[in-house]
Amino acid sequence: MGAPLNKVKILTFSVYYLPGYKGGGPVRTIENMVSHLDQELEFWIVTRDRDLGDSAPYPAIQRGRWQKVGSAYVYYLPAEDANFGAVGDLIKNTPHDIVYLNSFFDPVFTIYPLLHRLFGKAGKTPFVLAPRGEFAGAALAIKKLKKACYLRACQFLGLTKDVLFQASSEYERNDIEHALGIKGCSIKIASDLPSQKTHSLAGLSTYYSTEGRAMRVIFLSRISPMKNLDFAIQTLMFVQCELQFDIYGPKEDTAYWAHCVNLLDQLPKNIAFNYCGNVLPQDVKDTFSRYDLFFFPTRGENYGHVIAESISVGTPVLLSDRTPWRTLEEHDLGWVMPLDSPESFAHKIDVFSKFSCEQRLQKRRRMLEFADKNLCDPESVNQNRELFLSLVGNEER
Repeated sequence: MGAPLNKVKILTFSVYYLPGYKGGGPVRTIENMVSHLDQELEFWIVTRDRDLGDSAPYPAIQRGRWQKVGSAYVYYLPAEDANFGAVGDLIKNTPHDIVYLNSFFDPVFTIYPLLHRLFGKAGKTPFVLAPRGEFAGAALAIKKLKKACYLRACQFLGLTKDVLFQASSEYERNDIEHALGIKGCSIKIASDLPSQKTHSLAGLSTYYSTEGRAMRVIFLSRISPMKNLDFAIQTLMFVQCELQFDIYGPKEDTAYWAHCVNLLDQLPKNIAFNYCGNVLPQDVKDTFSRYDLFFFPTRGENYGHVIAESISVGTPVLLSDRTPWRTLEEHDLGWVMPLDSPESFAHKIDVFSKFSCEQRLQKRRRMLEFADKNLCDPESVNQNRELFLSLVGNEER
């Protein structure tokens, strides 16, 4: 069956989108969703006119007007126009079937649209809200009082009444239910989608062997308390092997980064380290492929695109138990451990450092075979498709 002549239009609000990348997973999630679903859904995306932490707009974009970016239409909202009225005008003047929000706490890109809905200015349009991990316990603990006050106000006003919530996993469904006190029927699970581009087994021939040299370990994520870089550094203080630790990602929280630098300066002599700056999205997989291990003791992920990207190039992952990726060991993709003992993570690193080059290549080969068969699950694509189509009764499915 061919694609519908009239695609379902999704008016999407997201704090960050392409060409931005510093905002992390939500940017990749929406980009991948557009790529997988563009035959049936048409995404109209309202986003900031600049990337996380930037004081100037993106170059080579048109601010304050719709333009085609890939398969989507994007409206880069000028910083000076990021107000309640402008958001209302976009909802009123942009033809759409569904409004899709990609945060719970953002004032401009979530609270303003919900208030317009509350006041009846969004008509009877269905709303879908994806909190993107914001209800995880560790996330709610950051700015706890402010978030608690907003949650109470939201419940008092009925701001999310009849809003459909998207959870990326059973774990996130439980977090949403607990935080909002809503029933499971108001939540649908639709897993975040990975990139359609996969790595090739031919990439094994260019794998950089570290046998006889210091093991190469990468941390790649936004530098903020949620990503737990300080725990990773504290773990390395107990590692016995020779190790090169490279850190990639935007310094989202400068005070937290200063704390991490202080810890880095205390590392023992067997641990060398570098801060390597940001990585452009198109370079992430090649960057991962140059390392023996991705160390990511995150305090919480609703999905974790960087985990999928590391697996997709055969780089094993040493991960906390705060993500949906709970079965890494079962599939020989890495290791999952609780965040109660840096020494336990260190022991796992030391054990892996003793793997021979051939053992590491075999592991990478098995990981690449797994990625080719399993990372882009057709059922996950269908879950995302039905998340929207079920709200509009599309007869052309």
